[in-house]
Amino acid sequence: MSGLRKIFLSLGVILLMAAGCSEPDEFTNLSGPYLGQTPPGKTAQPFDPGIFFEGEGQGCSGFLYEGTVFVFTSNVRNSDWRLRPTYVTEMKDGRWTKPRIAPFSEYAPYNFTVGPDDRILYFTTLKSPDKTTSMLMEQANIWAVRLGREGWTEPVMFGRSINTEKYYENYPAVTNDGTIYYMSRRETGVGGTDVWRSRNIDGKYAEAENVGEPVNSEAGDADPFVAPDESYLIICQKRDSGFGEYDLHVYFRKQDGSWTDPINMGEGINSPQYEFRPYVTPDGKYLFFTSNRPNQGHTGNIFWVDAGVIEDLKPASFK
Repeated sequence: MSGLRKIFLSLGVILLMAAGCSEPDEFTNLSGPYLGQTPPGKTAQPFDPGIFFEGEGQGCSGFLYEGTVFVFTSNVRNSDWRLRPTYVTEMKDGRWTKPRIAPFSEYAPYNFTVGPDDRILYFTTLKSPDKTTSMLMEQANIWAVRLGREGWTEPVMFGRSINTEKYYENYPAVTNDGTIYYMSRRETGVGGTDVWRSRNIDGKYAEAENVGEPVNSEAGDADPFVAPDESYLIICQKRDSGFGEYDLHVYFRKQDGSWTDPINMGEGINSPQYEFRPYVTPDGKYLFFTSNRPNQGHTGNIFWVDAGVIEDLKPASFK
């Protein structure tokens, strides 16, 4: 049994859910990997397979189950971005189905990433543990849901070594050994919002630790994505080296466990507007992110780029 599956089971999830992805559905005219889209080079291109809804902006997205399931959020511009619906489309008999509301959309998972085993989706919600009330923005917590052969499991909330009643936990990303990185707004941080980390030790999560400088700054640091082997971090930050608003920066992990100084990912990815919600697909081939270029508030459009750009940015001493 894989480490991530053990972690998931330790959260108390029983894999017995309804067939969320097994129901018949209308097919689109899309076929092939990545919804049939032409792969990008090392300059980011819009990811627009024609399934997104006119007049709406996209938030997070992710591929699961060997790239045969695609999950994304979408909402009307200028509406409450925290309550946007979550949609799912899947490839059946070589063709992609028409997007429909995901079974777990009632949890309002406004930020998420897919785990390296491409079966578990880690997400943030403002819903209370019993789903009967909505929490304040300062009380966002991290949950997880798994896609199995029988469909989606019931989502489960992480414990108090990661989540708090007082603070804000958001945008979780997980390594091969189960270490979870996320952003949180806590009084003991370096800035307003910092990157935190909780290590999984024998199936139990240790108390969260601040990743510290140079990763965190007084300016605020958001949407951390960590490589499955923990070799790099990609973070949404506003630094002096930026192109305008928040850009994507990459950090590489040194042998002693510390991190390099921030490296702006360049004009092939960043723009004068916001770039956020980064993730690399479980197959390691593409970096996806959302950008609100031109200025679209809390929503935007999904972009993708060849993940080889990360290797290109690596300092010579790391190669």
